[in-house]
Amino acid sequence: MFRHQQYACSVRWLFAITALFTCIAHSSLVCDAPKFDFGALPDTALSVSHTFEVRNMGTASVTIAAVRTSCDCLAASLAHQTLRPGECTAVDTHFTFGSESGPQLRAVHLSYGPASAADGAQTQVLSLHLRGTILPPVLRSPNRLDLGNVLPGSVTTGTVNLLSGRCGAFSLRAVALEGDVGSAEYAAGVRGTNHLVRLLISSPVRTGSFSGMALASTDMPEMPTVPIFYAGRTTPVFEVRPASLTVRKNCPLDAHVAVGSPYAAPFRILSATTTDPRVSVTVTQTGASARLSITAKARAENFADALVRLTTDHPVCRMIEIPIRAAPRD
Repeated sequence: MFRHQQYACSVRWLFAITALFTCIAHSSLVCDAPKFDFGALPDTALSVSHTFEVRNMGTASVTIAAVRTSCDCLAASLAHQTLRPGECTAVDTHFTFGSESGPQLRAVHLSYGPASAADGAQTQVLSLHLRGTILPPVLRSPNRLDLGNVLPGSVTTGTVNLLSGRCGAFSLRAVALEGDVGSAEYAAGVRGTNHLVRLLISSPVRTGSFSGMALASTDMPEMPTVPIFYAGRTTPVFEVRPASLTVRKNCPLDAHVAVGSPYAAPFRILSATTTDPRVSVTVTQTGASARLSITAKARAENFADALVRLTTDHPVCRMIEIPIRAAPRD
């Protein structure tokens, strides 16, 4: 009996491996040069085009079911959708620069499979890549300044390098932030090919994502102003999820709360207390996160106005309060 099971298992594995190699043999789309580097082009070129050639190296016809590009600025089209064994087709691509600048990497993804539904092979993907550098008069590095997580109402800083692109040395005349939300530090009137700009930005008092722009004026007729884009997210010192607890009438309380630092800064919860003696809290902590288990054995009529209070060793936020509310009546 055991030998029979072993034999049956081996046969199943053999069929699975055979089916896998059959699928690969039946449908294999390849490109001899799947990567194209257009080098460094001035932004005045506006766009670049390239044609890839793909070939069906399998033993059965394949159909390219979908053509997807990595962004809207890249367009791609096929000369033929179904290819017989050994047949080739052209994939025409057109990359429009728009407002893009600096190093670029774009991709075209071809989803294909057997032309006959009876072949039953899974869909496969062939990816083609375009890369290169777009040179405006001035390059920003980074192209968009990511400020990350910052405290609401705080002053955060970020630095951007303005580099000479297709022009020579230049100087900065002034740098100002739109909306009067901060200031900038830079060397004015100094000619060079690399200028460091340090932005000091007042973050919003509200929590959530924010973005803005600074304008750098130069002495270059080709690019008299250079926009500097920035973005960030204001988050409190601690993130509590869920921020409050809701308990239904005559139901026991058994909830879990996660407390973490969006800045990945380690902290300690020094104490955990409640304003209702029926509620107990257990804390499990590791580094920059903690997990609370909040329970109440008694079936309470109402937990309205009850609070879980946590004291921490963080100098900015020493206390965290988690309210417990009664669910609205049906």
